[in-house]
Amino acid sequence: MGQDFSGRVVRLTNLQPRTGLTGHPGVTAYSFARPGQGCRWLLVTLDVVEEGGGIEPHYHEGRDFDHAYYVISGELLVTIGDREYRAGPDSLIIFPSGVVHGFKAVSPGGARVLRLGASPTGEATGGSIFVSGGG
Repeated sequence: MGQDFSGRVVRLTNLQPRTGLTGHPGVTAYSFARPGQGCRWLLVTLDVVEEGGGIEPHYHEGRDFDHAYYVISGELLVTIGDREYRAGPDSLIIFPSGVVHGFKAVSPGGARVLRLGASPTGEATGGSIFVSGGG
């Protein structure tokens, strides 16, 4: 009969933390929503990032989706293409899927970042090609 997309409330205390993700050193991820798992297009993940941890520079091959990161706490050094930015609390970082992007937590105590992704095809993640050095 298909998926149940009738809505729900998801609590952090009910989620299983994921660590050791490829290209995500020092990151503990909590998946609130993923396409096909309670919703059709939306991806929402809380990343708890240790100081010096983050997401290594990468781009997404063969995928076309929007994704962004909302910084809840801490400060990030962000790479988008050949540019670097600093982003702190209440900042939204928008990453084009086909452009090299990534970030590192540079604040003492790390950072908490909410990842948001969406796609009308249901592919809101994947195709990551990790590169060394950014741009």
